[in-house]
Amino acid sequence: MCDTFFSPSYRNLHGNAILAKNSDREPNEAQQIVRFSAQQRPQKRVKATFIVVDCPEQVHEVILSKPFHMWGAEMGINEQGVAIGNEAVFTKMHLPRKNDGLTGMDLLRLALEQSKTAQFALEMILELLGKYGQDA
Repeated sequence: MCDTFFSPSYRNLHGNAILAKNSDREPNEAQQIVRFSAQQRPQKRVKATFIVVDCPEQVHEVILSKPFHMWGAEMGINEQGVAIGNEAVFTKMHLPRKNDGLTGMDLLRLALEQSKTAQFALEMILELLGKYGQDA
């Protein structure tokens, strides 16, 4: 399982918020630290890990920690200061994987690329879940 740690700025020595997270990916799976500049996407669509989704033309700059083979990310931050860490939730229910929805990591990246606030990121994730569903 993932573990995430958050320290708001008023509780640490330097006055900066801290977000830290470990990954529950495979032990030898490479993670990339990548930076994507703010950009225009004239096509207003993007290929996530499994499906193509709508997105706004303008997206924010993001820094992400992501599995090398996925579009989405385990954790990241955008130029607005919004930071998100992906958490796995395990269940005993049998849910078939069809690869026809967004991954939790896709939701994280899409929210960071489009959000100016944490509240907006939450609302965006809920909207994306309703529109595209989640898989994998």
